[in-house]
Amino acid sequence: MRYNTLGIQVTNTCNMACRHCITDSSPTARGDLTWPQIEAAVRSAAPHIDGVCVTGGEPLLRRDLTLRTIRLTRELGLRSSLVTNGYWARTPAEAGSVWHALEDAGLQKLAVSFDRFHDRIVSGASMEVLLATGAGTSIEMQVQYCGDRTDEAYRIAEKVAARYGATLTTAEVLPFGRGRQIATRRSVDVGTVPDDPCGVVVRPVLTPEGELFTCCGPARGAAQNSPLRLSIDATDEVGAALSAGATNPILNLIYSKGPRALFDRLSPPVRERVSKRLLDGSICSLCRAITDDGEAVAELDEVLERDRLRLVALSAVMRAAQDDLATRSA
Repeated sequence: MRYNTLGIQVTNTCNMACRHCITDSSPTARGDLTWPQIEAAVRSAAPHIDGVCVTGGEPLLRRDLTLRTIRLTRELGLRSSLVTNGYWARTPAEAGSVWHALEDAGLQKLAVSFDRFHDRIVSGASMEVLLATGAGTSIEMQVQYCGDRTDEAYRIAEKVAARYGATLTTAEVLPFGRGRQIATRRSVDVGTVPDDPCGVVVRPVLTPEGELFTCCGPARGAAQNSPLRLSIDATDEVGAALSAGATNPILNLIYSKGPRALFDRLSPPVRERVSKRLLDGSICSLCRAITDDGEAVAELDEVLERDRLRLVALSAVMRAAQDDLATRSA
């Protein structure tokens, strides 16, 4: 299993406190990575990843750290991306200044989050300014929408993204972080969880607390012995931790077939217990319910060990096919 991007969560602080925030970021949240931590992590991870994504919180509240991370990513020949809420696009002049700095640093892709949880501070008009200004740069643009597609915010996101040539991605609110208050369901049938592979498990993230998780959102806060948590004592160990995780059969099965494949390999008593811990019908909820359960992980470690090499090979074949499809589409 090869990793797509390493997320560098430069800060927990954000100028918003959105109700669905998976990282519990807010104006009062504290915790930043230092430049030595970031540099050590990126350099050690470079042989194991294709790119670096700078995220937060709101990464442009720590503009110097963000730009230095992008420059280092370019220096190492990796693809760079950034996730922002776009608060800085209040005027064309301010937006142009930020876009110029990002392009000069070597940023290749900017993803802006916009939905009904963001639009109190970042309006449709701000989105218009942001994308209109960014359209004049070489940076790929993406709008990330989270929530119900019947919301007015979705119509705005769809319209503005199309107008300026940005791609639009959509996702459901997940029951993690503050999203747990609005996405948790009282009763969930595991049979309704999609039987899909997970492409997010190859997008690890380093948090301001110095913790390394195998995916960029729901894994944060995973149990101490969860396979979603890669153990490091210092950020210069990120590369070694990624290397070890790449051959973990549980992670490879999540990537190639998804959490339902893990569930199907559990004993009936453990399946019953895991089923009762689902927070909603998402594959992320099932993944956490399984990987946070020590007995379930122990069972899977034993059952999957004999298939370790086959699962690693299957992940490699899937990744090669995805790379080929991306090349053909480019």
